[in-house]
Amino acid sequence: MEIKILYENKYFIAVEKQSGIPSQPDKTGDEDLKTAVEKHCKKECFIINRIDRPVGGLVLFAKDSKTASILSEGITSGQTEKYYYAVVCGNIAESGYFEDYMIKDGRNNISSIADKNKKGAKKAVLEYNKIKTINDNDFEYLSLVEIKLLTGRHHQIRVQFSSRGYGLYGDTKYNKYFYKKHGYYSTALWSGRLKFQFNGENFDIKSTPKGEIFEKFGF
Repeated sequence: MEIKILYENKYFIAVEKQSGIPSQPDKTGDEDLKTAVEKHCKKECFIINRIDRPVGGLVLFAKDSKTASILSEGITSGQTEKYYYAVVCGNIAESGYFEDYMIKDGRNNISSIADKNKKGAKKAVLEYNKIKTINDNDFEYLSLVEIKLLTGRHHQIRVQFSSRGYGLYGDTKYNKYFYKKHGYYSTALWSGRLKFQFNGENFDIKSTPKGEIFEKFGF
């Protein structure tokens, strides 16, 4: 597997994952991004922001355990800013702030909105700005949004938007329109940007969305 390098230094490497490729080895045995990065770096690498298989975009790897600890702390503490692009079905409001509690069903690999007092429920927060809305034959409207993810829950973006009636285009797990669709659909979600500080230096790494659905919006 060839990898597209967005940025690399002696401490970490940022690469662009194609949608449909696993971020790391899984039970399918398919080629995965982590193995390809380690082949390039000729050493063990540590994934910092794993993204789901149907999702494309920026993935950050540390080249040593110390760097991994520092970068991971930036993610968990919220100091690292994470931005995504998504195409949602419908004409969504110009901007929004979503705050929910979510619970994960590990056995079925799904998550859902839950009462905050339910055992295992975790707070999920994001904010978004709409970039553009276009007309669509199937959904009447499709909207491109930029999302700032303030927490990192399992399937968070997909669940929070679908719970408000704006399921992500191509999402066969949470968008009811795609539930029974046959064949592979790439979820219209893209890891687009990471802003963080490391060793006193500021980094702002970006990845431009790829794929047919994003091309409709000019990418």
